[in-house]
Amino acid sequence: MVFSNTEITWPGGLLALAENITRKDTLMKPHILFLALLSCLTIHSGYALAEEPVDGPKYNFVCADYAKGEVCLVTDKGEVKRVIKTRNPNDVWSLPNGEILFAWRMGVSIYDKDGKQVFEWKSSEKRDEIHTCQALPNGNILIAQNGPARLIEVTRKGKVVKEIKVKTKRNDLHMRFRMCRKLDNGNYLCMVSCDDEIRELDPEGKTVRVIRDIPGVRMAKAHAVMRLPNGNTLFSTGAGAMAVEVDKDDKVVWKLERKDLPGIKMGFMTGLNRLANGNTILSFYQGSHHLLEVTREKKLVWKYRLPSQRTVVSVQVLDQEGDATKGQVFK
Repeated sequence: MVFSNTEITWPGGLLALAENITRKDTLMKPHILFLALLSCLTIHSGYALAEEPVDGPKYNFVCADYAKGEVCLVTDKGEVKRVIKTRNPNDVWSLPNGEILFAWRMGVSIYDKDGKQVFEWKSSEKRDEIHTCQALPNGNILIAQNGPARLIEVTRKGKVVKEIKVKTKRNDLHMRFRMCRKLDNGNYLCMVSCDDEIRELDPEGKTVRVIRDIPGVRMAKAHAVMRLPNGNTLFSTGAGAMAVEVDKDDKVVWKLERKDLPGIKMGFMTGLNRLANGNTILSFYQGSHHLLEVTREKKLVWKYRLPSQRTVVSVQVLDQEGDATKGQVFK
């Protein structure tokens, strides 16, 4: 039995109650006495029993399985409601109208709530990989192209209306970019995974900030990045198996790593989804579980391994408020 306080100080009246019970009823069985005292502790404010982590999802969600080539809509009971077959999906979003937007090996697709494909943009490059997509407030879509090393914005008709060239130190087509995001101020957060750094670019593509080489943080094929409402930046470090939040000065204000969850084997950490209550959903390419939810205090809320899936690289909880097309969903 685990209590929410590691040390229990008997609140006023409980000790007297215990003494009174034992004094007046010497025939009371020990287990009945224990239950009576436990009941008092449970209802007393601040001494409730701590909740154990749930083995299963608490929310409805959408996720992408890179290795199996599936985008899945899953209920809070773990039932897979819909599967979209594709090639190496990564970034995935649920839009307010029920559409599902996702990046796949050579392009970006949108499916409506009835499972019909309503949009597809496909790279014309001979060698390319697409791991980023983001629906923008004006209806356009942000895409990162690993082959030509650029960020582009395309209309729903597939026309490229903006291009930002991003030069990387290493010429690694597969690992060049992972999830990139356009910010409310017009800047871009670019996860340059091949260089193990996050670059913030202004609307013209000029580098205005670089996040890398943070003490105590191991970035190794880093994956997801987002700017939070408080101005902090939250990211996952890939093979470093860390979720890290830094302030505007790159000071770590929150970090989750393997030692914080000793009962969980955290492998390659991929997607993140920060919820309004401050909790974080984490997804994993490798490890004992595909999905975890943790609190700011690093307490495990729930854990889940999808029985039919292999590698979860992106996740979005559907039971959260906010419009993903307006930067109100943080993933």
